[in-house]
Amino acid sequence: MKRLSYLFIGLLLIGITACKKSIITQFGDAATGVSVKFLHTAPGTPAIDGYVNGIKITPVSSISVTDNALVTSIVTGISYNYTGTSASYLGLFPGSNYAVVPSGSTVFKVQASTAVPALISAQTSAPGAVIGTATKATTDGTAYSIFTSGLPGSATSPLGITVVNDAFPVWASGMAYVRLAYMIPNGAPVDMTATTTLTGATTATTTIVFNSIAYSTVTAFVPINVNPTGLTNYTYQLYLTGTTIKLGTVSSAVSMAPGRYYTIIGRGLAADYAVPGTSIKLKASARPTLPLTDPSTKYPEIYFAPAQLVFYTNK
Repeated sequence: MKRLSYLFIGLLLIGITACKKSIITQFGDAATGVSVKFLHTAPGTPAIDGYVNGIKITPVSSISVTDNALVTSIVTGISYNYTGTSASYLGLFPGSNYAVVPSGSTVFKVQASTAVPALISAQTSAPGAVIGTATKATTDGTAYSIFTSGLPGSATSPLGITVVNDAFPVWASGMAYVRLAYMIPNGAPVDMTATTTLTGATTATTTIVFNSIAYSTVTAFVPINVNPTGLTNYTYQLYLTGTTIKLGTVSSAVSMAPGRYYTIIGRGLAADYAVPGTSIKLKASARPTLPLTDPSTKYPEIYFAPAQLVFYTNK
């Protein structure tokens, strides 16, 4: 009798284990506290510091910058690097997963960093200037992304922060999840397409994932088909809504895995922008390097912000 009981319990445990295999447990999910990520998506704005409940949680880092053609290394906060597309260039903290802070009445603040040594060129925000604050009633197990975005001195797209509750849909078999954070402050509404060739297909297919997305919108995560095993390479592109006119370069191929969540960011400038009350003009083109006789080769690199698509993995 005991042998039959042991056999029954053993089969029951095997069955429970088999059921659990279909559940993806994400590394870094917080059981208690609030998960937080800061992102710098404001073109032309100096490096930023992120605070939660009055405590700065973002680190300082030593970076190389070109400031009036003088190459130097400075210590500063989260910088916005315009020359790369990988996660290390995205101007986000943490670089992977989230930081965890206590839940409750949570105050988020972003301010301009104080660079050491001080930059010699004119800047669009003074060191230490508060860019934005927001208070949210948070609960354990939730996640938030804090985007710094906008244009300095703009009445229509002012510099500030957008706090987004990162709601992750329950994973469905054969699906990854993607959202768009459209942070090009002088860009018209856009559609975003996704192109891939799934296993067994002979040609690539292109679908519209989002349409008519306005500036400062962070969409919900939506499911997207991926191969059941291995990675699926997707290429994303922004188009002005209802047209075939591209806005910005495509992102590098996003290698997507089942059960993962990805954020595509449209950032930079759609057109040049003259900062009110200053002599600064932010450029929607890459910083030139030649000829050296061109005055714009000596402008600080922060003045240049071409429209582009980048991405990171939420979890």
